[in-house]
Parts: sequence; C-alpha cells; structure tokens
Amino acid sequence: MKNLDRVLSNLVENTNSESAVLVNSEGLTIASINAENEDRVAVMIASLHSMGEKFSNDLGKGGINQFYIKTDSGYLLLKDVNQNTILGLVAKDQTKLGLLMMYLDASVKEIGSLLSDDDSLDLNIRSIS
Repeated sequence: MKNLDRVLSNLVENTNSESAVLVNSEGLTIASINAENEDRVAVMIASLHSMGEKFSNDLGKGGINQFYIKTDSGYLLLKDVNQNTILGLVAKDQTKLGLLMMYLDASVKEIGSLLSDDDSLDLNIRSIS
C-alpha cells in the first residue's frame, strides 16, 4: 500500500495536481492522495468510467483507456490501469496537459506493475469506516 501511495504522491507533486484516487471498477478506493470525500469521489470515478465505456461501445469505438473532462478551474482525468482498476486525477487549470499525460501514463505503468503481483485487489482496498 505504501508503494501505491508513493506513486500517487509523486504524480500529484510532479504535475502540481490537487488529488489522485485509485479505484476498482465497483467504485471502492484502493489508494488516494489529497482527496476530500474520497469514497464519494471513487464512486463518481467508477460511474463516469462506466458511462464512458458504454457510450464508446454504443458508438462502435470499443473500450476506452483514458479520457478527460475540462472544467472551469481544471481537469478531471481518468485512465485505466487494468481491466478492474482506474486512476482518477484532479488537476489545476494551469497544468500543462501534455506533461500531465506523460506523468499519468508513467504512473499507470508503475501502478500496474505493483498490482500485477496481487490478483485480488480486494485485499488492498482500504477498509470502509
């Protein structure tokens, strides 16, 4: 778990982002950095991802592996780590999007290698209090 937190912390720090949340496809938090209401954010990330997948499939474009939403004050980026894991990143408006995508891709690869040793992500999910 500490390794996941380290990767997320580095991602947030290197991109000057606000927060990062790693979730499973059911909307449960695996790890997070600086996320307020992380459980609520995790559910929203999983829901957005699911809707994006359905929309993309309905258009005949296949599955998605990343998408972003531009808001008035920044970005929300979602990227697949694997079939059951999604990384959500909340970035500030001043962020350089190309650099952000580069760090996001590198972080996803590192997270993927950390998770590949554990077939059951349920063991890593933070307990719900």
